[in-house]
Amino acid sequence: MRWSLRVRLTLAFVGVALVAVAAVALQVLPTLESSMAQQRVRSLVSDSERVAREVAVGARDGRNRSGGRVTLSPREIVETVAAQTGGSVSLLARAQDGRTDVLQTTKGTAKPDDAVMRLAGRTLADGEPRFSSGDRGRLIARVAIPVDALPARPGFEVLLISEKLDDVHATVTLVRRRVLFGGLLAILVALAAGSLVALNVSARLRRLEKGSREVAAGRFTTSFDTSSRDELGHLARSLDTMRQQLAELDGSRKRFIATASHELRTPLSSLSGFVELLRDEELDEQTRRSFLDQLALQIRRLVGLADDLLDLSRMESGGLELRPETVDLHELAETVAAEFRPIVERAGRALRVRLVGTPVLQHCDPARVEQIIRILVDNALKHSDPGAAVEIRVARSGGVSRIAVSDRGPGVAPEDLPHLFEPFHGTGDGSGAGLGLAIARELSHRMRGELHVESRPGRTTFTLELPA
Repeated sequence: MRWSLRVRLTLAFVGVALVAVAAVALQVLPTLESSMAQQRVRSLVSDSERVAREVAVGARDGRNRSGGRVTLSPREIVETVAAQTGGSVSLLARAQDGRTDVLQTTKGTAKPDDAVMRLAGRTLADGEPRFSSGDRGRLIARVAIPVDALPARPGFEVLLISEKLDDVHATVTLVRRRVLFGGLLAILVALAAGSLVALNVSARLRRLEKGSREVAAGRFTTSFDTSSRDELGHLARSLDTMRQQLAELDGSRKRFIATASHELRTPLSSLSGFVELLRDEELDEQTRRSFLDQLALQIRRLVGLADDLLDLSRMESGGLELRPETVDLHELAETVAAEFRPIVERAGRALRVRLVGTPVLQHCDPARVEQIIRILVDNALKHSDPGAAVEIRVARSGGVSRIAVSDRGPGVAPEDLPHLFEPFHGTGDGSGAGLGLAIARELSHRMRGELHVESRPGRTTFTLELPA
C-alpha cells in the first residue's frame, strides 16, 4: 500500500511526539520513584544521626535544676526522637541472652517484624548505622542508628526510625498521570499540526503538478506561484523558468518550421514553374538553356539548404564528430580564399588574406574551421557593397587564436544583432535561408571557441576565437 505524502507527513509528526513521550516514560518514570525514595531515606538517615547524637549527649550531660543527674526513660527518648524526625520510633537493645528486645515504641506503632528486627540486630552487633526502604510493596524508609541513650544499661541501644513514603508514591503516580496526559495532548497537537502542514504541502504540490501538466500539454500561459521562499517556492521558480524556456523553444520551433517550409517552398515553386515552361515545345534553344540554368540554380539551393539542415540537426543531436589535428590557420584561410577567387574576380572585387605576426598553429578540426571561414566569407560577399574588398586576418594573442573576416558593407541593424546567430533569422534581404551563421556559431562552440560580431555602418567584422 502506497501512502500519500500528506499521510506520511502526519505520521512523521505523530512519530516524533510518540518518541519524545516514550523517551520520557522510559528514561525518567521508571527511576523516579526509587530516586525520590532514596532521597527521603538519605534525609531520614541524616536527621536520625543528628537526633541520636543529641539524645546521647543529653543522656550523658543532662542535669535538673538542683544539679542532680537527669536520666531519660525509654518512652521519653522515643517521644523526643519521634517529635524531631516525624517518624515512628522504636528503641531496641541487646538482652543478656543475646536476643534483641524492644524497649519502647511510639504510640500506635506495631512491634517490628522479623526483617526489621534483623536490621536492628545487625546494627547492635557491629554498631554501624543501617537503612532500608520498601516493605511488601509499600514504600517505607527505615533507619537503624546505634545510640548510648541509657547509661544504666551496658552497651548501646538502637533507635529504629520508620517513615512512610506514601507521599512519594502519590507524587510519582501524579507525575505519571500528567506525563500520560501531556503525551496524549502532544500527540493530538502533533496530529493536528502534521495534518495542517501536510494539507498545505500537498495542496501546493498538487498545484505544481497541475501547472506542470499544463506546460507538458503545450499551454505555456500557465503561471506558477513563486512568492514563497521555501523549498517548494524554489521548485516553483525552477518550473516557471522551465516554462519560459519551453515557451521560447516552442516559439523558435514554430518559426523554424514556418521559415523552413517557406525556404523549401520557394525553390520548389520555381522548379515547378520552370518545368511547366520547359514542356512548351515552341521554346527556342537559348530560352530553354536559360530555364535549365535556373533549374540547376534552384536545385543547388535546395541541396545547400538540405545540407545546412542536416548539419544543424547533427549538432543539436550530438551526432557531429570532430577530427582535430594541428594545422596552420593561415593556410586554411588561403585555401578557402582560393575557392572564392573566381567569383570575386568576376565581380571585380578583392579578397585578401593577412597574417598578423608569426604563423598560427592550432589544434582543431580543419574541415570545420574551413566551413566556418567559408560561411563568414560568403556572408561578407553577399552583404557588402559591390566592389568592396573583403579581408581575412589571422593572428594569435593572449593565448587565443583569431580568424577575423571583415567587409565594408552597410552593417547590421542594431535590432538584428541579438538574433543574428539564430536559425532562419537572416537579415531580411532574401539573400539566404539564415542557417549559415547559426551553424558557424554552433561549430565554434563544439571546438570550445566563440564567434563574435562587431558591426557599425561601413564595417562589419566576424571573429572566430579558438583557445590555443
